[in-house]
Amino acid sequence: MTHRHYKEYIFLYERCLIEWQATHNLKYKAKTMTKIKTLTILFDTPLQRSEIPLFRGAIIAAIPSSNILFHNHDGTSLRYSYPLIQYKRIGGKAAITCIGKGVDAMEELFVNADLNLNIGRRKVELKIESIKAEEVDVKRAPSPITYQIHSWLPLNGENHKQFHSTESMVERIKMLEQIMTGNILSLLKGLDIFIDFQLQTVITDYCIGRPITYKHLKLTNIDLTFTANIQLPQHIGIGKHSSMGAGVLSKNQKPIYNV
Repeated sequence: MTHRHYKEYIFLYERCLIEWQATHNLKYKAKTMTKIKTLTILFDTPLQRSEIPLFRGAIIAAIPSSNILFHNHDGTSLRYSYPLIQYKRIGGKAAITCIGKGVDAMEELFVNADLNLNIGRRKVELKIESIKAEEVDVKRAPSPITYQIHSWLPLNGENHKQFHSTESMVERIKMLEQIMTGNILSLLKGLDIFIDFQLQTVITDYCIGRPITYKHLKLTNIDLTFTANIQLPQHIGIGKHSSMGAGVLSKNQKPIYNV
């Protein structure tokens, strides 16, 4: 990675933040407890779904500091809060979505890291294809908003058997709606955002995909469409393993995440 490439990355990063500040008429350091700021960086590197953990490991290895936000552990214990840096696959390519303080932490990647990486046995040079900054005011939506979520992992050891043994579609959807509501509230709590209205989610369609294996456990993988009476940002992860590409949210559009 040349110094020129580093400067290009920094320029793109800073320009995106400046545009975001101007769009929302905010100072960069301003803090509002009902707002979520996100930064999604799409690279031009093709990535398979199974390579997301390898991509995450390559980024962590490239960061010279030990910033806990990149890996959610400090060597002795785990950071159980909502992950503020999330590794994803968007349109078949490697991507990172940063939330809140994770946006600030990404400067370390652009300024200090060597972006010639080893993703498994592949040697790649990460180049930015696009950067999208967003800020969403989390509030009650005037009318239900339609969302899609891809590779959502809603079930645990307790409710897995109950879900798969239930033949009633109505009961299955009711269970998933309760889990989705809980996942969204947990996300907001992890970002220190608390809403003063009743969150309502309604699932309109769902499809059970191929199981995802994590630490030798097969997890039920669900793609679904739902409506909710709340404003949420694009590309954030919801539910288990959201730091590694699970439960990726998109808004009122065909999913852009390749299975």
